Amino acid sequence: MAQHSRPDIVSVYYPHWHTYDHGISWKGEGWTEWEGVKSAVPRFEGHLQPKKPVWGYFDESDPLWAGREIDLAADHGIDVFMYCWYWYSGVRNMEEALENGFLKSSNRSRMKFALMWANHDRRDQFCPEFGVPRTVWLPSRHSERDLFRVIDYCTEHYFSQPNYWRIDNRLFFSIFDPTHFINDLGGADNTRRLFETIDRHLERLGQPSMHWSAMATSPAAAQLAAQAGFHSTGTYNIASAGKSRPDFTERYEDVMEMHRLRWQQLSSEKLPYFPVVSMGWDPSPRCRADVSWPFQRNEYPYSPVVIGNTPERYEELLRDAARHLAQAPHSPRAVMLYAWNEWTEGGYLLPEERCGTAYLDAIKKIFGTSAAPA
Repeated sequence: MAQHSRPDIVSVYYPHWHTYDHGISWKGEGWTEWEGVKSAVPRFEGHLQPKKPVWGYFDESDPLWAGREIDLAADHGIDVFMYCWYWYSGVRNMEEALENGFLKSSNRSRMKFALMWANHDRRDQFCPEFGVPRTVWLPSRHSERDLFRVIDYCTEHYFSQPNYWRIDNRLFFSIFDPTHFINDLGGADNTRRLFETIDRHLERLGQPSMHWSAMATSPAAAQLAAQAGFHSTGTYNIASAGKSRPDFTERYEDVMEMHRLRWQQLSSEKLPYFPVVSMGWDPSPRCRADVSWPFQRNEYPYSPVVIGNTPERYEELLRDAARHLAQAPHSPRAVMLYAWNEWTEGGYLLPEERCGTAYLDAIKKIFGTSAAPA
């Protein structure tokens, strides 16, 4: 790493740990996804459920709690919270964690933030009935008109913030499902044209140009993103190596190997690739307790559970990501971490009773901390 500057360390932030109007409408008064954490049951011998957050079941839309998260993350070398952001043709939900929590915290200048538009259908994946189609609460659709509404809302509420994350003075903005996005907008050529028009629009508003980043899961997706004018690719997480065993588990060692393979595949494409490091995978808290284990088939959230993930193996994978970036042909350079707080998918860096801050300590050990505040 000596021949390169330190990469930006970016952690996925899943903002679903507070009450909000849509959640109450869908699931009942007072509901948050903490209910799934509390009620999770062990499915097999040695299954580490339920998770036991050291900080308890806190409200991350409270700026005091958000401030604690900022200090913990910054002290352990995380530079950016990349918030999952939900917009459905002007209908927003779960934005309170960012707008009421992070952005109103007194120490917000210690970290940068950015958005990943979670542009997938909003479905009921929270203890759904096995084998039954999921209820679609909000469908995800894209249009030129709506994209400009997104840009204008983000300019007013986020892009103008002094600690919004920029790459080469461009406003970083990630798309979770770039293929869906590009197809809805009329294909790669039309998407590229729209990106150019948006940059001119932002210039008139006194804002920098956009840095569009695509969450790519394959070389084909990365190639389409390059044709459409995206500037980089990343991967949200790597949850499987495709080696589910008869007991419906996968070994973390196999998932680690899949990380290395995916990094290599996507780094060979035209765009800079930001390697992801996934802490784990276990969506069983989103499953009904009365569905017997092992599940009959892989039907999210009834998915295989990754076992054997430890802070030591996570540190090894972080070190591999650092080496990979040092040899990568492209810049800029960043590492994506899955995830700060995906408790009900088994990806979390916040302290848990069994391992404390060991995963965060591994990040600090490999990458250190930023030399300067945001």
